[in-house]
Amino acid sequence: MASHKISYRNQLAVLDVGKTVLSPQQMQMIAREFNFSETVFLRRNDSGEFAVNIYTPVTEIDFAGHPVIGTGHVIFQRLLPSLRKYQMSSEIRLFTNAGAVTLHHNAEEATVSAQVPHNIHIHSRPTTKQQVLKTQPSLHGHSSSLEEGYPAVSIVKRVTYTLVDLTRDPEVFMCLSAGPSQVTELDDGWSPSFTGVMYYLTSTPYVEDGFVMQRLRVRMIAIDLEDPACGSGCSSLCAYLALQRGGPRAQFKFLIEQGKEIGRDSYIHVGVALNQNGNGVETISLTGQAAIVMEGTLLPPE
Repeated sequence: MASHKISYRNQLAVLDVGKTVLSPQQMQMIAREFNFSETVFLRRNDSGEFAVNIYTPVTEIDFAGHPVIGTGHVIFQRLLPSLRKYQMSSEIRLFTNAGAVTLHHNAEEATVSAQVPHNIHIHSRPTTKQQVLKTQPSLHGHSSSLEEGYPAVSIVKRVTYTLVDLTRDPEVFMCLSAGPSQVTELDDGWSPSFTGVMYYLTSTPYVEDGFVMQRLRVRMIAIDLEDPACGSGCSSLCAYLALQRGGPRAQFKFLIEQGKEIGRDSYIHVGVALNQNGNGVETISLTGQAAIVMEGTLLPPE
């Protein structure tokens, strides 16, 4: 979800597998070979609609925002023009393991928006300071400025983020580096799960046209990588911040900058709408741009 101009930001591989049947082991081998934060395997389901499997270099995950947005750009820019059924369509459904996602293409702004599947759950046990420190040795010199615990939030089952607010310590935010995923004690029924840490800086929120607006700067670190554009992590963070503020049917727009510290600036917009009581998330939308920079053919492993 970087600029739509040709620039190298957050890499994503999207493989249109057609009728080729790949085993989970083959898909994992391919994802490990690319070694991007995610690799997407795009296929048609039994109804002829688009469906994906999303892999990190180490495992399959049910949902991730950046791969869904990037895949949407591939579909709208490369695949739909040749499919008579969809030629004039600016909206499609994409099936993920977490459920169906509605994608909308805005050609004028060169963006794809996704209605994010969600089942927001804030775990009863926070991730401890020691669990965070184990993933970030560079923070040991700043441990006194860290909280004793940080909220762990699952956007859907098997996708969980620890949310670390470093707004009061921007120098700590700057010294982060790629590291392993944290150990987080999840509530019953929510394990196993991908885990990552969303470190973030907030700005003062303001109201515009009925929306609570806020700019965020974030970094997401997991599986020994720093992700330059993490849609599911940003969605989890924004849902949490919206719930903390609350408000019946309150609507929020978050403008997020990510990847700047590693030279891969990405910009993500997340919208959150709360329910009529203001204590639950009604909808989450994710919007971003992407650029197709390389195309080719891959021979599957034996």
